[in-house]
Amino acid sequence: MIKPLLQKQESSAQSDYHRLQVILFIAPMAALLHFLLIPFFYFTGVEILAWLNVISVLIWAYGIRLSNRNRINLAIQLFCCEVLIHSVVATYYLGADSGFQYYLWSMSALAVMDTSSSRWRVFITAIMLVLVFALLNVGLVRPVLAFPFSEYLLYMKLINMLVSGILSILAVMIMRGLHLSQQAELKMLADRDSLTGLFNRRQGGVLLEQAYAHALRTKQPLTVVMADIDRFKQINDSYGHAVGDVVLCQIADLLHSSIRKSDVLIRWGGEEFLLLFQDASAKAAENLLDNVNHRLELLCSEDSMPETVVTLSFGIAQWHSDESMDQTIMRADNALYLSKQRGRNRITLADESGTVNNAVHVNNPV
Repeated sequence: MIKPLLQKQESSAQSDYHRLQVILFIAPMAALLHFLLIPFFYFTGVEILAWLNVISVLIWAYGIRLSNRNRINLAIQLFCCEVLIHSVVATYYLGADSGFQYYLWSMSALAVMDTSSSRWRVFITAIMLVLVFALLNVGLVRPVLAFPFSEYLLYMKLINMLVSGILSILAVMIMRGLHLSQQAELKMLADRDSLTGLFNRRQGGVLLEQAYAHALRTKQPLTVVMADIDRFKQINDSYGHAVGDVVLCQIADLLHSSIRKSDVLIRWGGEEFLLLFQDASAKAAENLLDNVNHRLELLCSEDSMPETVVTLSFGIAQWHSDESMDQTIMRADNALYLSKQRGRNRITLADESGTVNNAVHVNNPV
């Protein structure tokens, strides 16, 4: 059965998945960085910052736990508070030359991912982080502690700038991936049938017009086939709509796997499908449909299909240059109607005038 191209997930679930990716990448790195700073500050005599990093490690570890429990917004708020307090305290003791204020800038990118707060609250939070960064960075806060290894402050600042910058870039890249995936999802919603994953009628019309324009230029043959599942209403009435959906998807998969990549398969409506064969004659389409019916017999023996025999009726019309695509579709639809009228489970070819050229009996009619 065709796996629906549109996943049955809410947009919020998709968003949470990508936000969780960001957190599960950034949070362990942040926790590791704070862990490494514990012995550094302890042995350099800045014990208060060593203890501050112990608390920070616990906060980031707890935030990871919250994220895994789907409490992502609370984790983001907790991380923002931790970075804000840590940056202010570290800069208060060591000064702006230590570079800890740069984490405020990167954290503003994470703050905008808080979906539980209003747009203005998120905006104010991000602006506040950037504003505190600016105030700390210009040196308004004088260090209260004479760091014993002040000659290494420049290297500390460089490391902090690089780490915070890389984290910001990675967070933005992941959010960009979220944006692109949402765009792709919206395009699929517009172009695809949600049950079968086939092109819907709206997008199918666009593809038909493109094929028509191409055939006019190249003078290549173009054949339209209308296909319909016989007595589909009885399947729904007897087995329920869930089984009917399975049958639709199985038939869609069968048709899709039977055509070439250059051909087009559209769910035209209900249990009806339209197949467009490019650079193929009506006779070639007929031969392919004979194979489809043979494969359908094998498909009907599978456990996922209802006990009743499932058959298809077809109408075929080959386009010619003095008619529109709508006229060709109408001839194919009329041929399909004749297949239904003559007992179903048939392939009927229409000639250019719309009359029946021949009718092929495929299986025993049902």
